[in-house]
Amino acid sequence: MAVEGKLTKFLNERKWVLPVLFLTMCVLFIATIVISEIRRFENIIPTFAFSIGGEVCAMAVAIMLTLSILPAYKRQSGFIRIFVTMLTIGCICCFLDAAQMLIDSIPELAMLNKVICIFVFANEIIFVFFFWLFVTYALEGRGRLFFILTNIAVIGLAVFTILPFVNFFYPLYFTMSPEGVYARNTQTWWICRVYLIMIAIFVIIAIFTSKSGLKSKITIAVFMFIPLAAVGIGGYKYGVSLLYTTMMVSLVMIYAFLFSENEKTLFSTSKELGLATNIQRHMLPSIFPAFPEKKEFNVYALMNPAKEVGGDFYDFFLIDETHLCLVMADVSDKGVPAALFMMASKIMVQNYALMGYSPKEVLTRVNRQICSNNQDEMFVTVWLGVLDLKTGIMTAANAGHERPIIKKPDGHFEVLKDKHGFVVGWMEESVYSEYQIQLEKGSKLFVYTDGVPEARNATEQFGMKRTVESLIKNEDIPVEQICENLLKDIYSFMGNTPQFDDITMLCLEYNGYEQEGNGVQLPADRTKIAEGINPIIAFLKQQGAEHKLIYKMELALEEILANVASYAYREGAGEIRIQYKLLESPRAIEITVIDEGVAFNPLEAEEPDTTAPSELRKIGGLGIFITKKTMDEMKYDRRNNQNVLIMKKLF
Repeated sequence: MAVEGKLTKFLNERKWVLPVLFLTMCVLFIATIVISEIRRFENIIPTFAFSIGGEVCAMAVAIMLTLSILPAYKRQSGFIRIFVTMLTIGCICCFLDAAQMLIDSIPELAMLNKVICIFVFANEIIFVFFFWLFVTYALEGRGRLFFILTNIAVIGLAVFTILPFVNFFYPLYFTMSPEGVYARNTQTWWICRVYLIMIAIFVIIAIFTSKSGLKSKITIAVFMFIPLAAVGIGGYKYGVSLLYTTMMVSLVMIYAFLFSENEKTLFSTSKELGLATNIQRHMLPSIFPAFPEKKEFNVYALMNPAKEVGGDFYDFFLIDETHLCLVMADVSDKGVPAALFMMASKIMVQNYALMGYSPKEVLTRVNRQICSNNQDEMFVTVWLGVLDLKTGIMTAANAGHERPIIKKPDGHFEVLKDKHGFVVGWMEESVYSEYQIQLEKGSKLFVYTDGVPEARNATEQFGMKRTVESLIKNEDIPVEQICENLLKDIYSFMGNTPQFDDITMLCLEYNGYEQEGNGVQLPADRTKIAEGINPIIAFLKQQGAEHKLIYKMELALEEILANVASYAYREGAGEIRIQYKLLESPRAIEITVIDEGVAFNPLEAEEPDTTAPSELRKIGGLGIFITKKTMDEMKYDRRNNQNVLIMKKLF
């Protein structure tokens, strides 16, 4: 996440920040007036008095402007929040600079004067850094170049904020006489202006490379050079300190020229945003239950954007009758640009998937297509999976996205450490790999975006631990309730903290694949048993079963059917119904034998002692014993006056 994004997130999540900033400005303004009154302007040199007057005026303007934009603070983007923070830092600079000039030449306060001077230089660096962030917002700066420049600015911030404190030990920027007189007479004082000049160069680069309008560029250029002129005047004329005053005035003018008009159009814009919200919502599958005719799976998904429109998206669709595609993705930005990028990405992913490409091929092709014309240098993380409904095998590819969370039928939700590729849209030569997940009947899959674990309250993130705990707590309920209950847990955790990131999640339950069954009906006559066995044997051969398995199945079926024909109907003729079907995941044949004879559970029959000599064994029970040993699973039920025996054999 970019520096300005992290800073905006911090300011968004703390409602007390704005009142504290505003009160800080007011206190600094009053303190400057009080100190000036105590010191008296006639006791200081005229250039100091002139500079202090300008700084007091700048602080007053900052306070009035903050009052005027209070309503916008709650509904605007990070620009307003950073702007108010920067005004406060500017007021701190003005106060410290004024305080230094007011106590200059007082021997008793020489050490205090030195400390204040050091903090003036350090605070100046922070102020200039925030000015850069302000410019990136004003010029709508995004992309790799702005990312690099901002990171260099961060490194410079760390270095040049520490340098002033060297003055405690060595006169790097200035000297302080025993009489408490500040003097900028060292050979290295110019170092204090290096960061300012560096940011000025960055701003010039931003003006020429930004895709924002000409009005924004001209406004930034004109008002940026006013503080630079003040630096030149201050270096020429001792006692004239106009840097902070001119920077505050420049900020106010940039705001007036570029952003006051935005406030006037905010109401009309909200209508268009509402329309965009509806369009985005209709782009995502939102009718549940989805595919009610499909019994192999249940799926549910939701997205709660942090803004009117979001950068997250999910999707699920049938590629054909036996393949389901699932998509979970997160665009690098937020708001309208991210929503447009999201829609284009969603369409490309779906088109390539429907053309029959594998997950890794889909991501590779989408990545190349986006990189071929991605001037804004946005990117998207994607998790893409294709589920074979017959076998339960999920073939998936991950492009820098969050790890999926899997629940096996006899287990709990666990994070799957899958293979990650690079994000989509950043490097055209990126190649993606695939992996497979075997879903069994009753398995659940949960995919999500980082807005779930990174949801915050005032002190900490929701985190993966709480996410998995919530899923485990609700793992035995339908997928819709799993998602909704997790969302409730997230919002309960957040409390009154505003939502910063989109929250998106999808949960799938795999119910297994059942092919339409075949059936045969025959009289309960030992001479007719072959009529029930032959269709099943033919079916097994069609499915590619091994000869050895077919032989064992034929023997077991003959024993079961002979037992029914001989003992089920003691008082007359009856019928035997046989149903059989192929199961997937795991692959097996299921055979159900039904008769309306006397109640008899073959699974409770006494097993013969196969270790005893044949002449000593009891008669009967051997056929059922052979069947038990042949089948992988057998179940008996007495329902509606019928014996129902279900047998399953894996192959």
